[in-house]
Amino acid sequence: MVLVGRVPEVVALDRLRAAAAAGEGAAALIVGEAGIGKTTLVEEAAARAAAAGATVRVARAVPDEGAPAYWPWLRLLEDVPGLSPELLTATAAEGESQAAVRFRVAQRTVRALREAGHLVLVLEDLHWADAASIALLRLLCRDLSGSRLLVIGTVRPPVPLDDLPAVEVLRLEPWEAPAVAAYLTQEAGPDVHGSWPAVVHRLSGGNPLYVRELTRQLSREDRLRRPAGRLEVPAELRRLVGRRTAQLSAGCRDLLGGAAALGAEIDVAVLRTAASDPAAVDGLLAEALDAGVLTEDPWRPALLAFAHDLVRQARYDELSRGERIAWHQRLADALVAAGAAPADIARHRVRAAVDARTRQSAVDACRSAATAATLALDYAQTIRWQGHAVELAGDPADRLARAAAAYAEGRLDLALTDCAAVLDSAERDHRADLAVEAALVVRGVAGELGPALRLLCERALGVAGRHPRVLAQYAYLLADSGDVLRAREISAEAMTLAELSASPDDVAAAVHARHQVTDPFEQPAEVVALAQRSCALGRPDAELWGRTWRIDAYLMAGDNAAADAETLRLDTLARRLGWPLARWHLLRARATRALLSGRLTEAEQLAAEAREVGERMQDPSAVGLYYAFLAGLALHTGRAEEYVAAAGRMAGALSLPIAAAQLGRTALDVGAGDMARLCWQHLRPRLDDPFAGSLRTYVLVLGGELAAGLGDHDAVRTCYERTARHAGVYLNSTTNCHGAAARAIGSMASALGEHDAAVRHLDAAITMDAGSPPFLAHAQLAQARALITRAAPGDRRRAHDLAATAAATGRRLGMSRVAAGAQVLAEETAGVRGGAGALTAREREIAGLVADGLANRAIAGRLVLSERTVETHVRNLLAKLGLSNRTQVASWLRTEAQR
Repeated sequence: MVLVGRVPEVVALDRLRAAAAAGEGAAALIVGEAGIGKTTLVEEAAARAAAAGATVRVARAVPDEGAPAYWPWLRLLEDVPGLSPELLTATAAEGESQAAVRFRVAQRTVRALREAGHLVLVLEDLHWADAASIALLRLLCRDLSGSRLLVIGTVRPPVPLDDLPAVEVLRLEPWEAPAVAAYLTQEAGPDVHGSWPAVVHRLSGGNPLYVRELTRQLSREDRLRRPAGRLEVPAELRRLVGRRTAQLSAGCRDLLGGAAALGAEIDVAVLRTAASDPAAVDGLLAEALDAGVLTEDPWRPALLAFAHDLVRQARYDELSRGERIAWHQRLADALVAAGAAPADIARHRVRAAVDARTRQSAVDACRSAATAATLALDYAQTIRWQGHAVELAGDPADRLARAAAAYAEGRLDLALTDCAAVLDSAERDHRADLAVEAALVVRGVAGELGPALRLLCERALGVAGRHPRVLAQYAYLLADSGDVLRAREISAEAMTLAELSASPDDVAAAVHARHQVTDPFEQPAEVVALAQRSCALGRPDAELWGRTWRIDAYLMAGDNAAADAETLRLDTLARRLGWPLARWHLLRARATRALLSGRLTEAEQLAAEAREVGERMQDPSAVGLYYAFLAGLALHTGRAEEYVAAAGRMAGALSLPIAAAQLGRTALDVGAGDMARLCWQHLRPRLDDPFAGSLRTYVLVLGGELAAGLGDHDAVRTCYERTARHAGVYLNSTTNCHGAAARAIGSMASALGEHDAAVRHLDAAITMDAGSPPFLAHAQLAQARALITRAAPGDRRRAHDLAATAAATGRRLGMSRVAAGAQVLAEETAGVRGGAGALTAREREIAGLVADGLANRAIAGRLVLSERTVETHVRNLLAKLGLSNRTQVASWLRTEAQR
């Protein structure tokens, strides 16, 4: 089509191309209805880019259900110099998920494209693109900066894809009447009667494709030179197409019916084999090409295409049932002879399945297509083809295969439905093997799916007996539901049977189940032993779990050096495997250590990066674990708005004791009293519930702090009595950090009026958290408050010193709430030292920095003060302390600390 108008769009694409050529990378999305001129605009942009020296490659998505994942990208890569479609293929490592492999493959492809030089990549008809292709496009658009790539996509509404990162959206609107007049003049010459543009514009609605069709019709009828008259034009393009194709010969129309059945791309050799008169095919295709119904690419002479997909659809819809079935049968046979892809054959076999023989052929073809899709990790296509096999044959094996693919694709509802149906068959036919497989398809998840998954296990055990992996799965699910006692018994049985079988799969499952029911507060040695055993199984997935369990165990023990060493081992494992899952765990571990070290901004960035990796893996737990970490971070930063808002959107969150405790504690700390009280209403009745693993102690500690803040002394007493024996443990993990349990337990004791016990616990917390500046500041502030409440001799002086130190740390780390609260307390107790030796909070802060050896200029930069102001403070504090020089300040501080 001749390009009419579209000047702003052409200018925009030229600008983006120039930016890409300069190394800034760019992306544009051209959005418009069918026939609006997207392809014409793209062709103009491509021609201008090629003239400017860019390498231009064009590919399009197709609506064929048999198209493999990444289809448009595969076509692009086979034409880009130095690249290959092999970039998008990979074999899954043992234990590696389909999502993980796709992420790895997509990252590799993006890197290759970025290094390929100045490219203009055109992806047409993205509304037909598969999910994998769209995911790769998103990843590439996110990483365009610094490249010489210009990516141009075309798409129809209502799927605009305008949320692609860093993309400029160009929306094509219908032509106005002057543009229609310009098109008529360009196509039919200057003699077009002036009355026609308005008529054509009204009838076409300004759609360029409709305008083109009307113009061709009027030109054939030689009416454009005469005044406009009555014109019976259908409202839809399909009827216009019908009038065009009606002028073709019967043989040509029949062949176009076969071409329409073949698909968006017409393989001439296959069509010739399937035709009733192969010798006549070339002549009939030439007739269709001359009429403009078909188009050809001189660079791909073996393939033809319809001028527009609506043309193909119109011709296909005109076929009678008998014609359609016959064509699909012949095309399937022709594709088999040509050695075509299984999916291409299966598509036609299914549409030709009308009797026992053809149905069996279709089932066989669908299974072959599903196998090929699984090998390519294209589980969406596996689901499609296994689904057709299920509908045609009803074999439980097909349903089980579809369930496995659905689980890999994240469609858990379909997987559960299929597993339940397979268990129906297993129970009816006494098939233990089917029962076991059906119970184990969906694993590693629970929550709302728990009841359905437990039922699958119970039914499988009824058919297969005490199978170790099914028992392990059942124990895991029971623990998640809170039935810890039964879970422990069953996990022990699973472990015994797994050791008898000596199967690594059985042992790995049993170890995982055993870890799920082991409380690290009560059995820390067993947790470490399970982690070690998992690492020693020789399975990458088991080693990954073992490494993460060890990190959490070391964090709880306060052995940060061991946690760091284990994180380095996890880093090595993640690099070796290349799995996104491993990187997700690594990022979470690094975020935790950054938080504990006081690098709060870095911790937040690492946690966000971990969430992004988890979401790309389609892991539903990634967001929840991110917000759990954010809750612990909010304890220091005071910024809980995102966390509280996210929790508010999760309607069922407060029904979980851990969620209610965590959100309530965070809300209390940031002053959201109403939210804290709402959480307590949900948590208070659940304090006696059994919780799996470490959740019980963790919920009771946070619940005790929440109860203390809300004045529920009976609940504080309950929580205190149940957790006091764990005062030497750290509430730190890669999920959430809360520091030394002694700090929370001390706060509970203080709320109960047991002041000596409170001071003792908080002294222990100060010692325990000495290596974690943010938690040390919290412990110091809590102890300062406890000392003021106890009011024993010397308590107020020590409270002042602790509060001043906590305030300084809070300011240094950006802990605004801690800094403000501690500063108020320090000022309230500022007069306790008396005489000329009394220092203000600012003077004590500067004294600490002087003792650390910082010069005045460095202190000024640290505290955002002028150097002259720092000099004044130093002079005053020396005078008050009766000291003659700066070097004596450190000695004075040490003496004060010993008092």
